[in-house]
Amino acid sequence: MPADPYLDIYYDGTCAFCRWSRTVLEPWDTRSRLRFLDYNDPQVAASVAFTPAELGREMHLRGPDGVWAAGFAAWVWILRVLPRLAWLGWLLGRPPLRWLGPGIYRWMAGHRNLFPGVPPICTTEACAPPRRPN
Repeated sequence: MPADPYLDIYYDGTCAFCRWSRTVLEPWDTRSRLRFLDYNDPQVAASVAFTPAELGREMHLRGPDGVWAAGFAAWVWILRVLPRLAWLGWLLGRPPLRWLGPGIYRWMAGHRNLFPGVPPICTTEACAPPRRPN
């Protein structure tokens, strides 16, 4: 296993909020531990056991050992690999936050486009980002 294994984060590359979240997270990833994969890409979709609808309901990630995490648990994993935010991941993984977190995550996910600074919900093809060559 590499010294700094990465997390594969599955996100919707056509979703303005998902793209915004990626741009917020990337500067914190000083060790290049996060790898963002657009689940709309046919090659990416073929490599997962989830449907696009399942992936779209909550964030999913796969760790270097192949273990999956989703929703609140996925965010805890992400925070733990970011050097300057690892303390927050540790804190959120402890009771009672570990128990309260999933409900808070579901509420926030359902209201995510209402938070300040978050882009509006994108419903047109014009919002889709340009595809980067692999």
